[in-house]
Amino acid sequence: MELANMIILLIAGLVVVWCLLTVAGEVYEEWRKRRRARIEAELNAKAEQLRRTILSLADELAADREEASKALTRAMFITGGRTPSARP
Repeated sequence: MELANMIILLIAGLVVVWCLLTVAGEVYEEWRKRRRARIEAELNAKAEQLRRTILSLADELAADREEASKALTRAMFITGGRTPSARP
């Protein structure tokens, strides 16, 4: 009788441990999903910030290129001794 009670107690303990491990595994998986979602959101925000920065730099480069082109054209006319003709 004593052995049967011990076996039942052991089986009940194993079932409790199995249930606790199952719950712990599910909690861990949910934590991983939330963590992954948070990291992806941070990466998306950083990518958007970098995209805006790149576009801003591209606009600045285009403006600088335009100014440099105008300055180069003026310098060519000055060094050539000519003045740009008026366009009709």
